[in-house]
Amino acid sequence: MALKAEVFDSRRNVLGEGPTSSGAQNNHVMWVDIYGKAVRWRNLESGEIGEYQTPEDVGFVIPLAEGGELLGTAHGPHVRDRAGNFRKVPGRVEADGYLAKKNLRWNDAKVAPWGDLFLGSMTYDFETNAGALYQLQKGGQHIRRLFGDVTISNGLDWTVDQQSMFYVDTPLRRVDKFDVEERDVKNRRTFITFPDEFGMPDGFCMDSNDNLWVAFWEGSAIRCFDGESGKLLEQIDLPARRITSGAFAGPNLDQLIITSARDDQEVGEAPEAGMTFIATPGVKGKVTTTFTFLGANA
Repeated sequence: MALKAEVFDSRRNVLGEGPTSSGAQNNHVMWVDIYGKAVRWRNLESGEIGEYQTPEDVGFVIPLAEGGELLGTAHGPHVRDRAGNFRKVPGRVEADGYLAKKNLRWNDAKVAPWGDLFLGSMTYDFETNAGALYQLQKGGQHIRRLFGDVTISNGLDWTVDQQSMFYVDTPLRRVDKFDVEERDVKNRRTFITFPDEFGMPDGFCMDSNDNLWVAFWEGSAIRCFDGESGKLLEQIDLPARRITSGAFAGPNLDQLIITSARDDQEVGEAPEAGMTFIATPGVKGKVTTTFTFLGANA
């Protein structure tokens, strides 16, 4: 029997993505509306909400250890400090050594347990193999391109022992696994291949047992897979087709926050599409790792 979820925040995102939790008791939940050009948040305990607009499409939001956020603005990234000021961070041009002619944007990102940010790109028209995955060093001063030939760079996370990284390039319909060696990732291989009826794998997070909670675009669900065997363990059905990502939140990290996107054709049949959901899956997750940016408060 599938686990249950309810609405956590009723604001309907065009393309909700990348939830995080931070602050006191991991109660400050943030996410982005990529095409709505917005960063939104809600406090898990008080219910207080807020949001601000970004100057362009924003693929991710990462809480900064010093306060403020690192934003995956299309031509960024940019740091937004606590006063609301924006500051450019090294991005694709610095990593690639040239300005790409293709119409690219950032899509999803996560901070590794040791503090580096892994962030991926894609084209607006989903061009095959036109994107890449990058690594922004802790401190935000140096970035490098890890590999290209990516179509839609999406979810990624690490095992508790920091020895493995999992990664999704959505159209491949699979999760890949890497070995982690001295902050580098190597030996890419297929870990899980998903059947068509599941939908397309999107963002995901891992719990403290190293199991993967994968959101499925056009799949109306987030599903949990064993981190050793890849076996399907649990499923949370949701009242929206386009489920995009998840993150654990709350004092015990036992609340799963789930983002979604809306399709205007769904309005009559799925009025909750684009909303943000919450579930209690019976497991404990991991703390969202914040990013340290040198000079964030300068």
